[in-house]
Amino acid sequence: MKVLNYGTIKIAVAKILLEDTSNIFEILPNNVQILNIKCWEQAVFSAILALKSFERNTNKAKTIRGEILLRASGTLQIKDAIKAVGAKKGENFIVAFGEEAEKGLQEVLSKIPAEEIPFKNCEKEEVKKLLEKAALVDVF
Repeated sequence: MKVLNYGTIKIAVAKILLEDTSNIFEILPNNVQILNIKCWEQAVFSAILALKSFERNTNKAKTIRGEILLRASGTLQIKDAIKAVGAKKGENFIVAFGEEAEKGLQEVLSKIPAEEIPFKNCEKEEVKKLLEKAALVDVF
């Protein structure tokens, strides 16, 4: 698990091996999102952009969780975002935000059918492309 700061808000991210997605969203609190993506940097950047969009009232989605999906997928349609980067069985990243993000993420991990697994940084060029894709949502 990595924990970063965005101003006074903490963002915690972990890689998980998800066994079952059927009831997962009934368990997740509003400050946690699961993304089927390759890089943890994309999860954190998408969360920061989503939080910024709500601060500035430029959000496209109704919830921060939905905005994170839009940002990670680089699309404006939530159904397309879910299809592209929504939680799937297998390896995913889970991201939490808030003052107690790390504690909250640990609590969620104890309740969902998933195992935390190690992760590494992605290649800089790959990260750059993914971050540009996330930032495109502001342009649309």
